[in-house]
Amino acid sequence: MLACKKNKYPFLLSLLLLMTVWSSTASSRGFTIDQIEARQNEQSIQVDGDLTLNLTDDVRKALSKSIPLQLNMEFVLNRVRNYYYDKEVAVWTVPIVISYKPVSDEYVVSRPDLLNQHETFDSQHAALESLGVLNNLSLPLAEPLLDEKRYILEARVKLDLGQLPAMMRPLAYFSSSWHLNSKWTEWPLNR
Repeated sequence: MLACKKNKYPFLLSLLLLMTVWSSTASSRGFTIDQIEARQNEQSIQVDGDLTLNLTDDVRKALSKSIPLQLNMEFVLNRVRNYYYDKEVAVWTVPIVISYKPVSDEYVVSRPDLLNQHETFDSQHAALESLGVLNNLSLPLAEPLLDEKRYILEARVKLDLGQLPAMMRPLAYFSSSWHLNSKWTEWPLNR
């Protein structure tokens, strides 16, 4: 007669299976910074980049019901030091707003802070693709950079939950589908 061994760790196996399924679904949503090219230009840093912006179903539905979303591009310029922590030189936050106008059936992308641009798109997909491309984004410097030093630019993009309508904020803060943030990434500053 064949005997079946009883599994000593059913909870651990269930937890491992659940984590595997969750991580595969979580990787298909969220924000990532694929590429950043930063270069110094007199009194500013010029940034070009490619982002991947995948919205969850809850966020897509809210956007299609005319709830504007604000994404914040955050940048930190650090001077590299050998024996100490890197020194923070400058910090910028660039807000980008995407909204839906049902009367004209268009999505509007606004970059009010540094660029003051407005673009309209026929579809949500086209608007998100446009948001994922940074061209000549200018980050002003308060003072010139030191010539002999090396600098790196850290970047991330995140959905600003504080800009949602007040009635939606509690739901968004406690729902994982609304926490769309990329990881901090580091990129060299070309001079």
